[in-house]
Amino acid sequence: MGLPKTICRTQRRALLDEIYAPLNQFKKKSKEWYELFNSGKVWKDYYHPFEWRTKDYEYQEKNIHHLKEIDNLRTKIPTMKSTLQNMIVNFSQKSCAIEGNTLELSESQEIWDRLRNYDLDALLIHEKFPLPSSISSSDKPEEEIIEIPGKFRTMVMQSYGDHLTVYPYPEEIPKLMDEFINFHDESKNIDIHPIMISCRLHASLAHIHPFYDGNGRVSRLIMAKYLIRNGYLPAIFHQVKREDYIDSLRKTQKEKDASMLYDIVISEILSSYKEE
Repeated sequence: MGLPKTICRTQRRALLDEIYAPLNQFKKKSKEWYELFNSGKVWKDYYHPFEWRTKDYEYQEKNIHHLKEIDNLRTKIPTMKSTLQNMIVNFSQKSCAIEGNTLELSESQEIWDRLRNYDLDALLIHEKFPLPSSISSSDKPEEEIIEIPGKFRTMVMQSYGDHLTVYPYPEEIPKLMDEFINFHDESKNIDIHPIMISCRLHASLAHIHPFYDGNGRVSRLIMAKYLIRNGYLPAIFHQVKREDYIDSLRKTQKEKDASMLYDIVISEILSSYKEE
C-alpha cells in the first residue's frame, strides 16, 4: 500500500523547493528569474544527467571482463542484415511489453512482414491515413495527437509510479535537449565503453521526458541506434522484469548511479550474442 496522497504531495513539494532553490536569489518572474529558469541549468545542476562520474569509471574497471567478452563475441559473430531484421521484431515487442503493452511476438512479426512490403514514404506523402483505432485508449483526442508529433511537451508531467521523480518544466526542455545532443555528440571523445554510453543516453532522455508520449520507447530507440552504429547488437530486454528496469532508471536519475542499468543492458547484450 502506497503513502497517503497528502504525504506524497508534501514530499514532492519539498523536493521541488530543494531543486529550484537557486531561483530564490532573484525576484520571482523577474528577467533574471526567467533567464535562469528557462536555461534548464537549475534542473541540470541538481541531477547532473550529462556528467560522467568516478563511479562510472570504477564500474567499467570492475566489469571490464564482461565488456571485453562482448567485444570478442562481436568480432567472431558477424551482425547479418537478417539478424538485425529479426531483432527489430523482438525489440519492438519487448519495448512495448516493458511498458505494459500486451502485443505478442507473432503480432510484431506480422506487422513487420506487412510493413516491409509497402513504400511507406510514398503512402504517407500521397495519402492521409486516419490514426489506428487503438489510439482511442489515449486520454487525448485524435486531433490533438495529430498536431503534437515532433513537438516538445508544453505541460507539466509527473511519473505515475514515483511521486519523487521530477521531470523538468516545459520551459526548460529546449535548452536541456541542446545539452542532450551535445552529450551524445561528445561521447565519442571519452574513455567509456559504448554500451555504458548508450545506457546513459537512454536514461538522460527518459528523465528529460521531452514529449507528450512515447518517451520510454524513443529513449530505448536512441540507445539501440547508438549500439548498432557502434557495431553492437541492441539490448532487447528479454529477461528483465519491468519493475527492475524501472528501478534501474530511477537509481540512475535520483541516486546518480547507473550500475543497475549497466548490469541489465550488459547481461541482455551478452545473452543475445551467445544465442547467435
